[in-house]
Amino acid sequence: MPGVFSSQEVNLIRKASIEALGKLEDNSEINPHKSQFSMPFFELDPQLTNLLDDDRIHQIPESLLGSDFFLDQTEGHQRVGDTPWHGSTNFSDGIRFIKVAMYLDTLVRSTGCLRVIPGSHREGKPDLFRNLRLANKDPKSSPFGLYPSDIPCVALESNPGDVLVFTEKVIHGAFGGNGRRLQICASFFANPTTEDQINEIISEYKKTKYSFRPSESYINSENPRIRRMVSKLVELGFEASKLKALG
Repeated sequence: MPGVFSSQEVNLIRKASIEALGKLEDNSEINPHKSQFSMPFFELDPQLTNLLDDDRIHQIPESLLGSDFFLDQTEGHQRVGDTPWHGSTNFSDGIRFIKVAMYLDTLVRSTGCLRVIPGSHREGKPDLFRNLRLANKDPKSSPFGLYPSDIPCVALESNPGDVLVFTEKVIHGAFGGNGRRLQICASFFANPTTEDQINEIISEYKKTKYSFRPSESYINSENPRIRRMVSKLVELGFEASKLKALG
């Protein structure tokens, strides 16, 4: 989705993201040569939290997942170097979820933009893409006899202010990014409608460290839309994250 946010808005988002990552390192500046991430992330700064309530972002999960969608987690990344091909296999086809991402740098195929393999969100029997879903970080890996960067794909080249929307089930990665790439994203799920779906989500919650753990600041937010986004997690009895905004 090109040009969703203006350059002025992007500058504010970038500033908030860099400051948050720097504080996580107990330093005023982040190392441009080192990958770094935080989950949760938007919760660290009011400027970032406001993105979740921005109509331009809110309408994406609302239109794709339904008005009763819920927030899984938020992330902030400084990525340096390649990100191997990977794709989630954690959930059945009945559970719908999306990731909404923004890259705060201009990225093209050769500098680490997001790449996707269309159709790979549907697993065949046998699953011919299985080896790509496992995030193989071996630099000598050559699936299908190809360097990972040479595997046919679509490169989603983007500019700051663009918004990318995809499902984690699609196989995706990034190659050629030797410089710093700032990425922020939020993951959303459709409200589970069956007991099996609820059990799947509970099972994943028990296996993970970050997913499905709402921050106390969102649970107690004065903003009703923010509170609603995490109300399902509270209903399911999931543990709250005690992370508070840095400042």
